[in-house]
Amino acid sequence: MSTTAPRLLQVARTERITPAMIRVTLTGEELADFPGHGPDRRIKMFFPVEGQERPAVPRASTGGPVWPAGEARPAIRTYTVRRFSPDAGEHGELDVDFVVHAGHGPAAAWATTAAPGAWVGVSEPGGRWEPDPDAEHHLVIGDESALPAVATVLETLAADHPAVPVRAVIEVADAGEEQRLPGAAVVDWVHRGDAPAGTPLVEAVRAATLPDGRGQAWLSGESAAVKELRGHLLTDRGFDRRAVYATGYWRAR
Repeated sequence: MSTTAPRLLQVARTERITPAMIRVTLTGEELADFPGHGPDRRIKMFFPVEGQERPAVPRASTGGPVWPAGEARPAIRTYTVRRFSPDAGEHGELDVDFVVHAGHGPAAAWATTAAPGAWVGVSEPGGRWEPDPDAEHHLVIGDESALPAVATVLETLAADHPAVPVRAVIEVADAGEEQRLPGAAVVDWVHRGDAPAGTPLVEAVRAATLPDGRGQAWLSGESAAVKELRGHLLTDRGFDRRAVYATGYWRAR
């Protein structure tokens, strides 16, 4: 957890991006000086539990976070900053996208019912992925849980390395979950249908034709699929170990 106390923010508005994804726009005085720029910026979110209007959040101390005495701990989940605009509105705006399939837990339940004014805590963002300036092509892989991060990675590649080819392979439930993505990447949308999560994504990446030369890969999504794909890129495709950034976001089994 960050050594800086989480910021308490409020919902400005929500928007249904696809049938299974909601974008929540947050704002508030505590967004001042938020370091939210950059690709794949991950935050901890602190959601109020039953009986709370605002979530209990810890204060920072030299010995670590100190929680308020006598208050219930919030539900804490990790999400990715989709957009941070310090100049929007009075205090700036922070967008976070939530997959809201039934049964996806307290964060999805909160996002589904969040109304303007609802409170949530947000930590300082972390993230260490950077594009390789020597890469001759980029491969970006993920499922719907990774789509917000995928978009920020594609934005960065388009801005910093516009002449380098980019291919994205993304698994979603069906065509209704496809989104318009930034940049000029070639995007392969893989529809999962009734197949186990991650299986169609693995098959699509294994079947893909990639350019020759030094490649850099970013991949996130279901943990077992990410592990298999990382091995495939290193062993079968010859990617340098330092050029493959892989993170398992969730487990299907």
